[in-house]
Amino acid sequence: MLMITEERKDDSLTLRLAGAIAGDWAQEFERCWNDAANSSRVIVELKEVTFVDDKGKEVLGEMMRKGCQLIAFDVLTKAIVEEIANETSIA
Repeated sequence: MLMITEERKDDSLTLRLAGAIAGDWAQEFERCWNDAANSSRVIVELKEVTFVDDKGKEVLGEMMRKGCQLIAFDVLTKAIVEEIANETSIA
């Protein structure tokens, strides 16, 4: 399960995630992000993320390539963001 909380301020959007970015939940997160595409700045807080599968990493990677800021808080999310950043810089 994934919980997504949105906070809008001026022209920015912060998405706070809690739970697993996996499977159908990763697709729902992608839809949520696409709906918010009109915000000039998108920040994704991964503070309460417990798991990310390949689809979740794919969505986060696409967001990073399009300029979203991913904020990691713990060892798990920091490792995932670092992995995505490395893959993004190679692509």
